[in-house]
Amino acid sequence: MRTHIIYKIIFTFFAGILLCVFDSSAQIVLGNIPPGVKPTEFYISQVHDKRTNKEPIAKLLVTSHTNKMISQQTDLQGGPATAINRYLNRNLPKNQSLTAVTMGIEDLHVRETALSNGNISGKVTLKASFGLPKNYGVAPLVTTQYAVNYVRSPTLSPQIEGYLRTLLKSSLTYFNNWMNENADTDPRLAKSVKFTLSDYSEKTEGDTIYYSPKRKLRWDDFQSRNISSNKYQALVMPGIGYIQDAKIINGVVHVHIAVKAYLPKSAAWSRSTGRDAYTLNHEQRHFDIVKIIAEQFKEKVKNADLQPDTYDAFLNMQYLDTMRDAHAMQKAYDKETSHGLNRVAQASWDEKIDKLLGLTR
Repeated sequence: MRTHIIYKIIFTFFAGILLCVFDSSAQIVLGNIPPGVKPTEFYISQVHDKRTNKEPIAKLLVTSHTNKMISQQTDLQGGPATAINRYLNRNLPKNQSLTAVTMGIEDLHVRETALSNGNISGKVTLKASFGLPKNYGVAPLVTTQYAVNYVRSPTLSPQIEGYLRTLLKSSLTYFNNWMNENADTDPRLAKSVKFTLSDYSEKTEGDTIYYSPKRKLRWDDFQSRNISSNKYQALVMPGIGYIQDAKIINGVVHVHIAVKAYLPKSAAWSRSTGRDAYTLNHEQRHFDIVKIIAEQFKEKVKNADLQPDTYDAFLNMQYLDTMRDAHAMQKAYDKETSHGLNRVAQASWDEKIDKLLGLTR
C-alpha cells in the first residue's frame, strides 16, 4: 500500500535570546519537556537515522571573533537517532502492550541565509516516517514533513532545540491521530486473522461441476468434442481452486475462503463405446481425489497459526503444495490401477478413496 506523505509549513518565529556571539560548536540537547501527545494505539520502539546525508543537521550563520559572518555546523548530541530516541523514551508514554512502531528520520536540517537588511532567515525541516518493525525490515505506514521558518538578528541565538521539539510534536500528533482513525480498519494494523472455510457452489450448474457427494458424474457430462488418441475409454481433468474474501472488523482480519473442487464438462472426454458403470466409476474416483486433497488444504488452513501480514503468502504456498499433492495422487491412482484396467487394484483404490472421503461403503 502507498505511504501517506503529509507536507506542512508551520509557524514563523522571531528568535528571542540576546547573545553577542553564538558558539555553534556546542551540541544541541533536547530538553525533557513532554510533547503533549498520549498514544493509545502505539508506542515508539526505536528511532532510526535514515538520512542519505549523515552530516551535522545545522549550518548556522554566526559572528566570528573578527566580526565576520561565517557558517558553522552543529548537531544533536549523539546524532539525530540517539538524541530523538532518548527524548521520546523520557517524554512520550511507552505502553508496550500497544503496537510497536519504528520512527525513521528521513531528513532533518537547519539552514540559514543572510537577508539584505542584515537579519538572518532560517528554516528547520523534519521529515519523519512511521512503520511497523518486521523480521524483514520495516512495513511503511505514514510519512510526515513539517518545517519551522524564523527570522533573527545576527545578535540573537536561534532557538533550534525548541523548534525541533515543535516539529517532533507536530509529527507525533499527526501520526497519533492517524493511528486512532485507522487502527481498526487498516489491514497493516490488524492484530490477528480468523478464517472461515466453505465449499464453493453455484445455484445453476453450467459447464463446471462443483463437487458434491450428491452429484455423481454421468456420461452426458462428457462433452468434449476433441478426438483423443488416448487408448483408454475416457478422460477427465478435475481441478482445485479457491475464492478469498477478507474484511477488517475491529482490528481483526476475517478471511472467508470458498474452496473449489471442480470438473469442466468441456474437458471431459469419452469414447462412444464402452460407456459402462465400471469406467464411469474410475473417472468419478479422479473427481473424488481432488475433493480429498481440497479437504486437506482446508485442514491446513484451519490449523495454521497465522499473522495478518503473512497469511496471504501462506495460502499461496499451501495452494501450490495442494496442486502438487493432487497431481501425485492422481498419477499414483492411474499407475496402480493401470488406468482402471486392473480391477483388483481399482477395488483397493475405491475402498481407500471412500475411507478418505469418510464414506461408508
